[in-house]
This record gives sequence, structure tokens and C-alpha cells, in this order.
Amino acid sequence: MRHDDLTVRQATVADAVAVASLFDAYRQFYGKAPDLALAEQFVRQRLSNGDSLILVAEAKSASAEPLGFVQLYPTFSSLGCNRAWILNDLFVAQHARRQGVAEALMNAASDAAYRAGVSSLSLQTAHDNTAAQALYVKLGYVLDEDFRTYSLTVAPSEPHRLR
Repeated sequence: MRHDDLTVRQATVADAVAVASLFDAYRQFYGKAPDLALAEQFVRQRLSNGDSLILVAEAKSASAEPLGFVQLYPTFSSLGCNRAWILNDLFVAQHARRQGVAEALMNAASDAAYRAGVSSLSLQTAHDNTAAQALYVKLGYVLDEDFRTYSLTVAPSEPHRLR
């Protein structure tokens, strides 16, 4: 599939069900159990609240389900004193992979960031996701070798207490 055969647009609340099926598959790709209801609830909330920007890729020649999506979350850079986005989720349906869909979504994300006056996009991916890593490098993303990423899981029912 060529980029000319694709359209990438901003998702709306009306797209929640269609995006949720891809979002559920994305979560399964990263080892989560299937839960379409949870995926739809999460996507619908993000779109309703304006918490994130979701872009969907579709084939121009068909009115089928989206082929893929990218989800961007706004944040700020304290060191840069400017706006930044986290490219948190990128997923392409299995049947649409290696056809330029991910690249079209990534380019649309950087175009949207530029138009919004965002200074940078950042993302994380699994160490073994080499196909995605090759695309990121091709598009000009630079691997951060200066900082390590740490995370702390804080479950609402089990609050973390400093020791």
C-alpha cells in the first residue's frame, strides 16, 4: 500500500469502537489479556476528555476499520521550558503491516506536533521491537543514551509508601 492510498485523520469520540479494537490488539501485543470493553472505555475517555490526540490511518479506497493508530499525550519539558508530546502508542493491524501505514502515522504525528507548536516527540518501545526501532531511526528519532527510564507501579488499592 502506498502513502497515496492512505489517509490519516484525527479520531473523534465516534471512532471509539473502531479504535478500541486496534487498541485492544495493541495491549495484547504487549502481553495484556484481551479486554475489548476496557479498551473501548479507555479510548472513549481519552477522546471525550481531550486527554490525548489519536490519529487513525485508513485506506482511501475502502470504508473499513482503521488500519492503525497512534496516540499522543501532551506534556511539558522542564529543561526546554516548552511543550512536548509523548508518542505513547503506535499499532498497525497485522494484515496492514509492512505497507507504509506506521510510517504514515508517524509522519502525521510529527506534522500535527509541528502545527501545534510542540517542540519534541518522545517515545519508548520494547528492546526487542527492532522493526519499530528501524522505522524510528529512519524517521530521524535519536536513541537516548544519556538517561535511563525508571517506573514505579502504584496500585490504587496498595499505596506506595516511602521508606
